[in-house]
Amino acid sequence: MKRILTLLLLLSSYQLLAQTDYWAHLVYFSGCPVNHIPKGITIPDRDKGSRTIINDIIGGDSYAQLQQKFPDSLDVKLERLIAGKVIERSGDHFKPLFPVLVGEKRKELQTLIHDRHSGSSFSVDDIVAPLKKYFASNPEMVFHFLWSRILDECWWSLYNSTFHTRKGPPSIAFIVSPPHPYQCGTNSDYSRDNDMLALSWSYNLFDEFFTLPPTKSFFDLALNKTVSKSDIDFFVKYSLADGGGHSMIFTYTENDPLDNLCDSLKKCYIKKIKGLFNYKKLGQNFGIPADDLFLVVLHEVAYEIIRDLHDKKSIYIPIILQDNPAINFRYLVSIRFRGKS
Repeated sequence: MKRILTLLLLLSSYQLLAQTDYWAHLVYFSGCPVNHIPKGITIPDRDKGSRTIINDIIGGDSYAQLQQKFPDSLDVKLERLIAGKVIERSGDHFKPLFPVLVGEKRKELQTLIHDRHSGSSFSVDDIVAPLKKYFASNPEMVFHFLWSRILDECWWSLYNSTFHTRKGPPSIAFIVSPPHPYQCGTNSDYSRDNDMLALSWSYNLFDEFFTLPPTKSFFDLALNKTVSKSDIDFFVKYSLADGGGHSMIFTYTENDPLDNLCDSLKKCYIKKIKGLFNYKKLGQNFGIPADDLFLVVLHEVAYEIIRDLHDKKSIYIPIILQDNPAINFRYLVSIRFRGKS
């Protein structure tokens, strides 16, 4: 009995001392050539010790505390992180050189978004309704187009109108921990003809995304061109092709009614959330540059919108539901062609 009690105490102590892996929640946003991502941002991914160190720094550890954990290699690893512009040193403490919101700051951000979300102007029902009408016979596609063409395609125009520039938003890396439970987004890629592939994602699909075929295979499938057997197997497995290898990817055409509808709804969304926050004031409060915080805050706004839509059962959200036993990519992918269907 004593041995079991000792083991339980040891496990309890380990849990208390266990480090939070803030780094696991790192998110990249690709804006434009204006790049705010530290050049050494991949160091913690390549070196386990550096990842532990930066997690401890985010958790508030001082140099003296870090020395106790890394008596031999600490200075070398710190110098690499400093040279890579990932952290900076001030006396006995260190600070990440990219947006990080954890602990009380994360709670403050959550409260800020929640309080603002309770305002009637925050509702997107008038944006969702036209999408639901258009996809009346295919309601599973509403979520994907809400993300890929509205919530996740507003950044350029909204940023430029907010900060009175034509440069577009910066590329940034940031950590918000714990992450919003409805964190998701859309990745877009283009063909040589400027056809657009849009693929919505969430961290529930993290493993599956490691096996994605190349972008060209998506376009080739949709155009009934030859696709490798391994890629066809992927497309069939995730319902992007039928058993005969024929495309089931949703396609539409530039300047067709759906494309024009999405453009008009995007403008409506931009108008709705423009001026929602004073980013300069918030930046001073959170210790984050206003233009970087703009991207962090409005991502959280978008996640909260999806939470609200899911709670109200307003739309079908295929990638968020935890109890969905079969992952169907058919409702997460679309291709917009230029001048062809």
